[in-house]
Amino acid sequence: MADGLADSWVSVRQQLDGPCFASVSDALLTLDTQRWPSLDALNAISQSNGICNGRQQPLRFVPPVDGGSAMSYEKQIAITGQVPTRQNLHDLFNALQWLSFPRLKSAINVEHVKRLQAGGEVEAKSRSKARDVLTMFDESGVLVASADPTLLSLLDKFAWRELFVARRRDVLANMRFYLVGHGLMERALNPFIGITGKAMLFRVDIADLDRRDVIDTAASAWLSYEGNLASAINLSPLPLLGVPGWDRRNEYAAFYDNTDYFRPGRLRNTK
Repeated sequence: MADGLADSWVSVRQQLDGPCFASVSDALLTLDTQRWPSLDALNAISQSNGICNGRQQPLRFVPPVDGGSAMSYEKQIAITGQVPTRQNLHDLFNALQWLSFPRLKSAINVEHVKRLQAGGEVEAKSRSKARDVLTMFDESGVLVASADPTLLSLLDKFAWRELFVARRRDVLANMRFYLVGHGLMERALNPFIGITGKAMLFRVDIADLDRRDVIDTAASAWLSYEGNLASAINLSPLPLLGVPGWDRRNEYAAFYDNTDYFRPGRLRNTK
């Protein structure tokens, strides 16, 4: 197994039981805790859940072809339902996100291909702003849902102490954070001061806070609005270690005094 991942899977798998990785917990429950997840194991989950691409073709994880471009990768998924998947953590987390948030991942793929088909090789070699935003979210995205819009507003305004200290109980009761960026998920295995996600914010009914299917649908709908892809400013920076429960240090209010990490940012309106 590449990079000796087979030997390290047991310890990695134990880390994935942490709250930061809860977004993919259902898929993880069906995988062997002692052996590196094979493509067959991932495909069995996809098949049992009826996961499809944007054309409603069954989604399958397949070995990659050497030298594949961004255009060929996205088009392969869109046309065949096949997701090129290497045997490493980065691609495994990508697969787990497909299994956990299929509507969101399909929407990202559809939006990529739409622009690749329009722009051809030029778009493939030099990404448009919209594809920059799509790629940024695919790699580093966090879905933040709340039944209380004032909490979303505080996050959007970088009011970290008010949000995570003064209103911590409200956050725990009325807010959910779903890490969906597969690159960010890989980095979160070795968290560091400075690790930050790009958050998509939206309001949901309190009864739907823990419904991943509702969150998935809302996220895919967010991507369908052209204006949301016009600028990365529509994604709110989120210092991951500040999310309650995701790091022991944030149990102490003084943790949020580090303004190099919890930056004041700039004000803008929540969409």
